[in-house]
Amino acid sequence: MSTPLTGLRVDASLDARGIDRPESYQKAVVQLQGMAEHEILELYIDEGEPLNTIPFGLRAEGHEILVSEPATTGVRLLVRKRALIT
Repeated sequence: MSTPLTGLRVDASLDARGIDRPESYQKAVVQLQGMAEHEILELYIDEGEPLNTIPFGLRAEGHEILVSEPATTGVRLLVRKRALIT
């Protein structure tokens, strides 16, 4: 599915709103581990601490945050899975 604002193809979606930050971060990491490199995860998270820490952690692991925008509640991120080093 593609997103109208960016034209990017979303390969998977995860709604982690309402889940404690350590668990929501882990769910995002597990989802990304199951994806092919360069695929895009649509990730919904809460504002506040999750927004301050989850994107930072994903970037630290080498993933790319393509879009960060307000959602009806929380924030919608589009995350491109990092390229694997061979």
